[in-house]
Amino acid sequence: MDEVEEAIRKIRNGVFVITFSLDGINYGITTAWVNRASFKPNVIMVSIGKKRKGYNELIESENFCINILGKEHLDIARHFGHSNGKNVTDFSDIEYGEMPNGSVFLKKCTGVIDCKLVKMVDLGDHAVLFGEVLDGINKEGESFVFNREDFPS
Repeated sequence: MDEVEEAIRKIRNGVFVITFSLDGINYGITTAWVNRASFKPNVIMVSIGKKRKGYNELIESENFCINILGKEHLDIARHFGHSNGKNVTDFSDIEYGEMPNGSVFLKKCTGVIDCKLVKMVDLGDHAVLFGEVLDGINKEGESFVFNREDFPS
C-alpha cells in the first residue's frame, strides 16, 4: 500500500446496510461510504460499487433505507457485506420491517433513514446515489466506525 492510500484510509466512515425491495424481493448491501449531501432539501449520498450484486436492482428500486449499524451489529454487516453477494437477498435470519412507503429496514440497527433516489453520478467503479430523506427512525446506541480488519476477505 502506498503513502497516498494509507492517508486515504485515515478517513473514518460508519458501517451501513442499504436495504430496499424490488418485485417482492428484499435486498441488503453493506457499505461504509455514506454522508449528508444537503440540508435543504435533506439529501444523503451513498457510494456503491457498480459490480456489487444488487446494484442494478437498487438503481431500479428508486427507494432505499440507510440502516446505521452499531458495533453490536457486526454480524449483520458481515452478512450483507460478502464481496460475492451471496447473502444480498437472504433475510431468513434477519429481523426487518417496512417503512410507510414500503421500503424495507433492519430492526437491529441504531438508526434508519428512508430515502427516494433523486440523482446518480457515475464515478469509475462506483456510483454516488443521492437520496432525498423521506422518513427516519432514531434508536438507542452509537454508530459503528468502519475498520477493514472487521471484514476479512
